[in-house]
Amino acid sequence: MFKVSVYVTPKSGISDPQGATVERALPALGFEGVEQVRVGRFITLEVDGAEEEVVRRDVDDMCRRLLANPIIEDYYFELTASGPGAAQMSVDGDIVLPSDAALRIAGEHAGSPWTAADPFAHRESESEE
Repeated sequence: MFKVSVYVTPKSGISDPQGATVERALPALGFEGVEQVRVGRFITLEVDGAEEEVVRRDVDDMCRRLLANPIIEDYYFELTASGPGAAQMSVDGDIVLPSDAALRIAGEHAGSPWTAADPFAHRESESEE
């Protein structure tokens, strides 16, 4: 079994009205200097299969045929093995990963519900420190 994360974004040169709207709104929220905002989709799947190469080929086919429009969108995906032998939860709640697990660092606020995407989040100014 594999967990799959698919990322779909408009190709460069393709109009992205949603990205343009976000880019225009960010300065009003106090975020200056943000450019080239592209808004896409994030799709998660669980795919049954034992061989990674077969699952990878099937997911690529899913993306080309349904999940993305290859004419106007780019896509990429990541596979993570799940089930026996994959990440396990320890008794104290820590995640224990196998030594060959690939990790992706998402930034200091990745696990926080209080991010810039939350319009009700309080952003401390530098003068408050």
